[in-house]
Amino acid sequence: MADAREESALPVHSLRVGSVELLGETFSVVKAGGAEVVRAAGFGSPSSLAYSAFGRQAELLAVRELGDDDTALAAVHAYDDGDASLLDEVDVHQDGTELRRAMWRAARLVEPGTLASYGDVAAIAGHPRAARAAASACGACLVGLFVPVHRIVRASGKLAGHADDIAVRQALIDHERAMGMGR
Repeated sequence: MADAREESALPVHSLRVGSVELLGETFSVVKAGGAEVVRAAGFGSPSSLAYSAFGRQAELLAVRELGDDDTALAAVHAYDDGDASLLDEVDVHQDGTELRRAMWRAARLVEPGTLASYGDVAAIAGHPRAARAAASACGACLVGLFVPVHRIVRASGKLAGHADDIAVRQALIDHERAMGMGR
């Protein structure tokens, strides 16, 4: 599992963005500068994802398109075709506390086609009493799919989040199960 460190300490002068189709919808990836580190990813426009990661600074940055051979976009294509293994090879970075970063690293360990509770993620991260912190970290995740927070559920087994978010998460889980991922 790749997880870039201290990327935010570097000045960001430009963004590289790209989009691919995933489950019939537009899935976008945002990288900063020349680094191969994904800083934001998800369903939606690259500009809205860039704003989520960089705030108003995103409006001032030069933007270039990612090439067709980009590793993150290739990983999303492979996932759409039923192979989730390349997602683990993509470097990601999100700003956050050490606890939040531990929760994101733990979430990356949940296998495709399976579900884990927020408490499970907290335990994997070494903080077994921090289920609420795990839920908060999942809700704040800006690199969805690469950090598969769609696989993380309440202790009851139910998905949490806003109605649109729940529908997307369920679609990703259904896709993984239909493609036989992780089993």
